[in-house]
Amino acid sequence: MFFVILLLVSTATVLAVFRLGNTSSPGNSNIAQKFSVPATSGLPTEIDATVSADSQVAIDQPTDRPIVVHENGYVGSQSCRECHADEYTGWHASYHRTMTQVATPESVIGDFNDVVLTLFGQEIRLTREGDKFFYEGPDPDWTGPQSPHLRIKRQIVQTTGSHHMQVYWYVFGKNRMLGSVPVTWLKEDARWVWRESVFLRPRTNKIVSETGRWNMLCLRCHTTHPQTGLEWADQEASGRKTVENFDTHVGEFGIACEACHGPGEQHVQWHESGKQHQDSQLVVPTQLNAQLSSQVCGQCHSVWDFNGEDAFYDWLKHGFQYRPGDELNNDMRTVVRSDSDSPMLKTQFAVIAKDSKMWSDGMVRVSGREYNGLIESPCFNHADESKRMSCLSCHTLHPDTNDKAALASWADDQLGPGMRTNQACTQCHEDYRDEKKLISHTHHPAGSSGSLCYNCHMPYTSYGLLKAIRSHTIDSPTVQASVATGRPNACNQCHLDKTLAWSASYLNRWYKIAEPKLDKDEQTIAASILWTLKGDAGQRALMAWSMGWPDARAVSKTDWMTPYLAQLMGDDYDAVRFIAARTIHKQKGFEQLKFDPFAPVQRRNNVVKQMVRNGGITRSGDKIRTVDSQLLFDRDGQLLGGEFSRLLKARDRRPVNLQE
Repeated sequence: MFFVILLLVSTATVLAVFRLGNTSSPGNSNIAQKFSVPATSGLPTEIDATVSADSQVAIDQPTDRPIVVHENGYVGSQSCRECHADEYTGWHASYHRTMTQVATPESVIGDFNDVVLTLFGQEIRLTREGDKFFYEGPDPDWTGPQSPHLRIKRQIVQTTGSHHMQVYWYVFGKNRMLGSVPVTWLKEDARWVWRESVFLRPRTNKIVSETGRWNMLCLRCHTTHPQTGLEWADQEASGRKTVENFDTHVGEFGIACEACHGPGEQHVQWHESGKQHQDSQLVVPTQLNAQLSSQVCGQCHSVWDFNGEDAFYDWLKHGFQYRPGDELNNDMRTVVRSDSDSPMLKTQFAVIAKDSKMWSDGMVRVSGREYNGLIESPCFNHADESKRMSCLSCHTLHPDTNDKAALASWADDQLGPGMRTNQACTQCHEDYRDEKKLISHTHHPAGSSGSLCYNCHMPYTSYGLLKAIRSHTIDSPTVQASVATGRPNACNQCHLDKTLAWSASYLNRWYKIAEPKLDKDEQTIAASILWTLKGDAGQRALMAWSMGWPDARAVSKTDWMTPYLAQLMGDDYDAVRFIAARTIHKQKGFEQLKFDPFAPVQRRNNVVKQMVRNGGITRSGDKIRTVDSQLLFDRDGQLLGGEFSRLLKARDRRPVNLQE
């Protein structure tokens, strides 16, 4: 039995949809998002794999999972190590390297010591046998009766991620296609959670198939020189295409040297022959202009779409044709908000709005799309090429490898020395190196969170990885944008206890930014409370994180936050509850609270009710401030329950699916 791709072609986009299976995806391409591969049978299981350009057959290569193949000039990072030892050491310490790995005792970080979990009433067992790892449980691709559910035992052969979490992929048994284990390991919390819980999306309450997703989508940005190896036959009479085979292979698992420098074969050959480096055809991103160097990052860190149907099928057959130093948009279309009025892209923006990658004005609101934010920034679009900002203005891919502690810190976000400070901005905005001029501009003391350029111009308005992330659109805070889009502004994200009217007044007084028309709630109730109680799931996630942000806690105080965190701990979205649970442990008196955000609803509610009984809805401070009405407390420190309920009833309950 074969499965079928149904093609829906329009002038704006090509939507390719499998006949069966889940159609949501956290990937970049809005065409590829429409793919998921259901279980099937009858696919070939034996495929020859080449390991080099001369087509030698790799007899010892596995035939049931993706493999590394050195072709088209890609030779692998080991070829770089001998001459570029320091650069190799830095890269080896990065999370780019471990983005995709073969499952080994060294790469697997999850607990496989015969772990038994229950998911939707069905048992899952995770085991290790020698150096091999196994998933035993319900088959995510089973389409028959849910009880009894068909069970499988499959070997785990590949991992995705290692920084915050790790996803596991098992052999499907049909050529190189992979299936996904329905639980994910959270590194910081050292626990297993349901795969869908790590994304901010509505609950499905069922085990969802992700079979084939890695082969067609994840490898695009999680490997070097990816080749889907999808083969199909055209059925002209029906207009459909029958998938016949997956022969997926990559130049290297993870993001390796050649992802940024281009194929290295010629470089190696020239050096082995004693010729000069400048003749080797290798790309050095730091020597490219701001636009081309940033596109090296943008090949993965962007919201993009294929340039039409031909480009889509070229990707499926031959992989991504972009090489570092090329013009990125020759191979893909980077979707930006300035294109939103283009007739060609109107349909595309409708897809994006539905999948919630962007705020309503087109600013990116999810992680992993930093290139889109950068190219919308005035610093990138500076008329003076010498002052144009690029990704490499702040980030460095090759750190100092002598200091191991510094190397570990660098790996977190790959920022260059001093780039966590105002030096990131004063390298161009030299005037603000002068402390007096800085204070005059920020109206905050030097060294305070209010005088850190990032906090005002790159606030935490993107979501991903179960936390808030800085926007990479360099912008200035406006209350008007918050009213129009719902996106928190920098002032109210730090001053969580203040109203939108308060921020608008100061922005007008200090920077002559016009004060927008505000309704009564926006004038009298703290903006954070409006976003917490009335906001959509994305806004609520940002507020759950912001209430735990040390800078905001220091400025806004914390004795009023507990009832709002309690509300977020009962949220419908797993990710919101998870973030709130992390924050509640920072609250005085709740440091040791035992709360599992993924436990059954009754168990969760019992914990929240106990918090309320223990005084969680009253102010815990010694002094009641006169402005407490905007935090919904009366002068006695009691929560204004009627107002709390009124705002909660007005909550934006439209489904949110933040596609990371």
